[in-house]
Amino acid sequence: MHPIDHYATIRRGREELLKRAEYERMARKAKAEKILSRNIHHVANRLGNHLVSLGKKLEQFGSVAHTRQSHSSHTSTRTSTL
Repeated sequence: MHPIDHYATIRRGREELLKRAEYERMARKAKAEKILSRNIHHVANRLGNHLVSLGKKLEQFGSVAHTRQSHSSHTSTRTSTL
């Protein structure tokens, strides 16, 4: 066995392991980014739904306040007859 061939084999094996490790790191990173992206979309969707619901409640409150205000202005100008 020649020492040069032995070192070349070890070096090729090490390079192959480094390539495989790099591939696995990239795969894990891509998977983590996909999960993060999906979670961000889910949170954004829930936030959007919550804001729409809150906006509807505020519109209802505003229309109720407007109705009460206009109702009180009509009753104060009315003269009562007995």
